[in-house]
Amino acid sequence: MNRWIAAAAASGMLLAGCGSDEQKPAAAKAAPVAVKAATYTPTSDVSANAAIGKDVAAIRALLEPEGANAKPEFAAAEKIWSKGQNSTKSDGTNRTLAEWVDKQPAAKGVSDALAGSGTAARLSDEARVEIVDKGMIVSLRSHSLEEFDGAKEKLAAGELDPKEGAIHNVDEVWAYYDAEGHGVGATAAKRAKDFGLDEHSLGNDVIAGIKAAQAAVTAKDAAALDAAAAQTRGAMNKIFALAVKKYAAEGEADDGAKARAEGLAFSWGLHGQLSAADLKSVQAAFATKAAPAGAARSVADTLDAAATKLGFTGPLPAYPAS
Repeated sequence: MNRWIAAAAASGMLLAGCGSDEQKPAAAKAAPVAVKAATYTPTSDVSANAAIGKDVAAIRALLEPEGANAKPEFAAAEKIWSKGQNSTKSDGTNRTLAEWVDKQPAAKGVSDALAGSGTAARLSDEARVEIVDKGMIVSLRSHSLEEFDGAKEKLAAGELDPKEGAIHNVDEVWAYYDAEGHGVGATAAKRAKDFGLDEHSLGNDVIAGIKAAQAAVTAKDAAALDAAAAQTRGAMNKIFALAVKKYAAEGEADDGAKARAEGLAFSWGLHGQLSAADLKSVQAAFATKAAPAGAARSVADTLDAAATKLGFTGPLPAYPAS
């Protein structure tokens, strides 16, 4: 109580020497509780896995060079995308961002953007850069979640070595999600702020799921591992759904070509999560020439209706944040 009084006095909410019994101090407004960023501590060495973040950073540096008249170096970026550079597998070969989406829409989308051909033939360099950038985040999301399959298989087979067993795969979920600060986690913080949420809220939901998976493997509980994988998937789906909703709104503007490119790329992250019909409806908002009338509203409605299937509680917050 004393702490409350001191805080109220400091903020000018207590009025000293009030002359009337009817005059009462304004009700104290609760200060928003700051949310701390959750952390995850891997039990195995996943530094080589997380080093894929260096590839992301290197590609970004090539596509957004500093200096007057500097242009994106798409050819050099394509080499890192398709051949890798900084993350080495146990057999000595490079991990690549391209291989993780080779059977998904992001593969062709990013390849076209890097080459300036196909679906990206008429796009500006700025829009092509955004497609590659967001496509990399889709790739990291995809492979991060795939590691749950490896964890499940190893747990079922009793492969529990702390360095290479099921727990290592759970650690890899985190390593690809974080990617040395260049992964989905960074996107989560941006989207949270876009929608008026605490900066760490979306990312903390993902980390909570990965921690639950770590605990499940430690307890040798396959059902709990399945639940943790679903929890993590839903938390990541929410990040991508918010991104799609944001860029659908921004893409309705006459000069929204860049935003529509970003929204389309983020929608690839929901491939296999939304129904084919819903995904087609969402992607219609990101037409190259102009968004159809009511595109943002349609996207918001589709995502809200699919919230349960995507694994999170709807509806999504409004954009921009009010």
